[in-house]
Amino acid sequence: MRKFASVPPRVWQADLKAIRGDTEAIVVHYHLTTSGHANMLGLYYVPVAYIAHELGISSEGASKGLLSLMQAGICEYDFDRDLVWVREMAADQVAPQLSPKDKRVRGIAEQLAMLPICPTTLGFYQKYRLPFHLHDERCLEDFEMAITDFGEAPSKPLRSKEKDKDKDLGEGKGPSGLGTARSSKAASPQETMFTPFPIPSSPTEGRDFLSRHLVPKSQMDECLKRLLGGNLTPFDLEGIVETRGAA
Repeated sequence: MRKFASVPPRVWQADLKAIRGDTEAIVVHYHLTTSGHANMLGLYYVPVAYIAHELGISSEGASKGLLSLMQAGICEYDFDRDLVWVREMAADQVAPQLSPKDKRVRGIAEQLAMLPICPTTLGFYQKYRLPFHLHDERCLEDFEMAITDFGEAPSKPLRSKEKDKDKDLGEGKGPSGLGTARSSKAASPQETMFTPFPIPSSPTEGRDFLSRHLVPKSQMDECLKRLLGGNLTPFDLEGIVETRGAA
C-alpha cells in the first residue's frame, strides 16, 4: 500500500474530459487512483466487488464505470484476472521517464515481474519499456521475449500486432473482423477454435463484433467482459449461439 499518492489537477483537462458527466466512471477512476489496493504503477489486482463495496455502489455500476474508462482509453481491465491498469498512473506517480541508474527502475521491474504475462501487463510493458529502461532488467526477460515474438528488435519500441497485421492484410482487420493481435502465421484448426479473439479497440467495437456473431442481449455484458479481457474464444461463441438456437 502506498503511504502517499497524488491526483494532479491536469486530469480534469485531459484524462477525465471524455467522461465528464459520467458519475460512475469518475468515482471509479478516483477509486482506482487513490484506493489502498493501488500501487505506483497503476497496475494491480482489484476485483469489481471491492470497487463496488468501497464506493457503496452496485457491481453493475462499478462494471459500467470501468467500461466507460476503458472506452475513454483511461484504463484497461481484465475481468477474468481482476487486473487493472490505469494507463497514465505510473507517469503521474513515478515520473514520465527515469534515468537508467534510478533505483526505482529495479523496483518497478520487480513489481511487474510478479504479475502474469497477459494483454494488460504487456500493454504496460510496451508503454513504459523504454521510458523506464525495463528492457535492461533481467527479471523481465519473459516480458521481453513475449514482445519480441511480435517480430521487433529488442532495442526498438514494440509495434502492436494489430499494426503488423494491418500492414499484411491492407484492411486493418483480421479474419475475425477485429484488429488482430495474433501472429501472421496460419493458425491450425485447434488454434482457430480455442485461441482467444483479438481484444477490440473499444467496448463499442466489441459490442458490434458480438452483435454480428448473434450473441443474445442476456449474454452480451458477460461476453463483452471476456472479450475485453482477451478470454473469449470462437469455441465459447459457438456454444452461446447454439444454446440460443435451442432455447
